[in-house]
Amino acid sequence: MYPDDAPIGDAYLTHEAVQAILERQKNLCAGCSVSLDAGSTHFDLWRPAICGGPRTLGNLAALCPSCHRNHMRRIREEFADHKNK
Repeated sequence: MYPDDAPIGDAYLTHEAVQAILERQKNLCAGCSVSLDAGSTHFDLWRPAICGGPRTLGNLAALCPSCHRNHMRRIREEFADHKNK
């Protein structure tokens, strides 16, 4: 098992996990590459568990507030489309 494939907890990220994600992304938003601010960075599963994504460090992304809103909107739309099929 690779470190990025290790399961993560459901509710909280450790300081080490946060640092690993930010280092991997060079402190840039995974959506738009804007520089991330410690006070407004959102961490989310890139492919949500509800849509089949793994709960692993490798599936976590750091996003700016705008990209996080857009990401959540796309997930809601994808989930609604999936339920309607």
